[in-house]
Amino acid sequence: MDNRQSLPPGLVDNAVEFFIHQHEIKCLYLGNVYTFDQLPEFVVAIVEQDMLSNPKAMQALASWDITDPLEQMRQYIACRFGGFDNNPDISTKGEVLPAEYVDCGRRGKCPYEGKLCNSIQLPHGLLTKREIEVLKEIGLGSYDKEICEKLSITQDTLRTHKEHISTKAGIERKPALAVLAYKLGLI
Repeated sequence: MDNRQSLPPGLVDNAVEFFIHQHEIKCLYLGNVYTFDQLPEFVVAIVEQDMLSNPKAMQALASWDITDPLEQMRQYIACRFGGFDNNPDISTKGEVLPAEYVDCGRRGKCPYEGKLCNSIQLPHGLLTKREIEVLKEIGLGSYDKEICEKLSITQDTLRTHKEHISTKAGIERKPALAVLAYKLGLI
């Protein structure tokens, strides 16, 4: 019997995985699902500390005119950790792990993008918004001409974006970029 089965964080351990389900923030911890209003106290304390260590995110919340502390925390969790990606948001040691990429529907239009939420960190650099858009289209199986038309860019610009993504990811071929898009949850 193969015991290398991958289980979601928090299902059988004390890691924490936040996610949004039916427009509500929830977390998985020790096999239980908690709503935002039921978050264990230690989880709230860890998130509060993380918020304090991210002044750029707190400034974005203030600029967004979110001043109520609970609403700030709700938006902070949604923007930074709202995707169920099978990677813990808080490790079994109580450490907040890097924020994940969450496609909230506002990507590319939100004035707080990159301040409150995260871009995608690859081994050799962060992806730009445009590189994420290109990678998503590659993952969807779009042809280069279709990507250029949809994103209103030239073939040369597309080639440059693909080169930058490949360099940042440490991969070379377009099929590997499609796999990367899937692994990152872009498709």
